[in-house]
Amino acid sequence: MQVAYIRKEKCNTAMCNRCVKFCPASRKDMPVIYIGRNKKATVVEELCNGCGKCVRICPEKAIEMKFIKDKAAPAAEAEEVKQEAPSKQTAPSQAAPAPAPKHKETPEEKKARKKSEHVNRVIRTAIACVLGMLAGLASFYLAGPMDAVTGVQPMPVIGLLVLVLAIVIQKTIFMIIRIDISKLGKKDWFYQGFMTFATWFLSWTMMLSTSFLPHV
Repeated sequence: MQVAYIRKEKCNTAMCNRCVKFCPASRKDMPVIYIGRNKKATVVEELCNGCGKCVRICPEKAIEMKFIKDKAAPAAEAEEVKQEAPSKQTAPSQAAPAPAPKHKETPEEKKARKKSEHVNRVIRTAIACVLGMLAGLASFYLAGPMDAVTGVQPMPVIGLLVLVLAIVIQKTIFMIIRIDISKLGKKDWFYQGFMTFATWFLSWTMMLSTSFLPHV
C-alpha cells in the first residue's frame, strides 16, 4: 500500500506545519505526522492511511507517496512517537521521561540559520520603515489643511489612527510573505512599532515643515 514519505531536505516546518495540522488520520493522542527533534516533519507509516492530502497541501513539494509491503513502522520511529506525543492514559502523577539529547547544530546549519534570521530582521525593519513613511504621508493629507499661521492641522487624531493601523497591519504582512512570527517576542514587536513610529513622525514633520516654509 501507499504511505506518505517526507523528503527532509525540502521540508521547512518553521514556515509551514500544514501537513501536521491538516492530516485527516491524526488524533490528539496519536499523530500520524509530527515534528521531530531535527525540526522536520516525520510520518508514522503504521498510522498513515495513504490518503495523499498532505502531498497536495505541502507548499514545499516535500511529500511523496511510496509503496510499502506492510504498515509496520520501524521500532525506533514508533518509540520516538511515544516519547514526543502525550498519551491520554498517562497519569498526571507519572514522571515524565528523561529528555532526549538535543540535536547538535552543525557549523553549516548555524551559519544558514543566522543568515536567515539576519535577512528576516532586515525585511521586518524595511517593512516597518516603509509603512511608517506611508503613514506619515497619509496622516498629513488626511488630517486636514494646515493653518497658515500656527501650522496646526484641524484633525491630528486621524494621524494617530493611521499610525496604529500601520503598526497592527505588520503581523498580517509577515504572515502573507511567510515570515515566522511565532519566534518574535515582545522586544521584537516593540522594535517594529518604534521604527514605524519614528519614520511616521519624521515623514509627517517634514511634510508640515515643507508646507509651512512658504508662509514664514
